Amino acid sequence: MRCWAAVLAVAVAVGCASATPRSDPPVLVPWDRIGDIGLGGSTDHVLREYGKQPALGYRLHGGVVQVGFDRGRVTSLWFSTGYYRTKTGLGVGSRIPMGPCHRTRTRRCERRWHGFVWNEDVREKPCGCWTKVGRSPQSLPVTPKNFSKPWFFINVRRGRISSFYFASQFVD
Repeated sequence: MRCWAAVLAVAVAVGCASATPRSDPPVLVPWDRIGDIGLGGSTDHVLREYGKQPALGYRLHGGVVQVGFDRGRVTSLWFSTGYYRTKTGLGVGSRIPMGPCHRTRTRRCERRWHGFVWNEDVREKPCGCWTKVGRSPQSLPVTPKNFSKPWFFINVRRGRISSFYFASQFVD
C-alpha cells in the first residue's frame, strides 16, 4: 500500500510541475485570444494556467506560444502551433487566397483579405505577411500615427500561415 501511495505522490508532483495548462481549448478567436490567453487578460491568470514562461516561450501542442506582459496585462501573443483554430478552421498551416488587386493612391496592386492587407511596408520594407491595424473591419494605414492601436500580423511561408502575432500596440 505504501508503494502505491509513493507512486501516486510522484505522479501528482510531476503533473503539477508540468507546464501543461489545466484548460487550454483549441480555440482561436480572431485577433483577440487563443486558448485561455487573450489580449488584455491578466498576467496572473496566464501564470496560473501555463506556469512561468520560459525564455523562448511556452512549448505547446507541437509549436511555441510567446506572451508579452506589461503592467499585469497580456499585451501581445505570438504563436506557431496549428492547435488553435477559428470556428471555420483557420490556423497555422492554412492558406489565405490572394484575391484580386485593388488600386490605391499609393499602390498599383493591393491585396486584401478580411480587413488585412498583404505585404505592407513594415520597418521600411515589405513584410511578406498579412497586416491589420486597429479593430475596425478594414485596416488603418500602417503609419506611426497608428502605433498606439492594436496590430495583427499573419506570417506566411511557402503559401501557408506559419505564425500569428497579436499586439495591443506596435512595439519596434
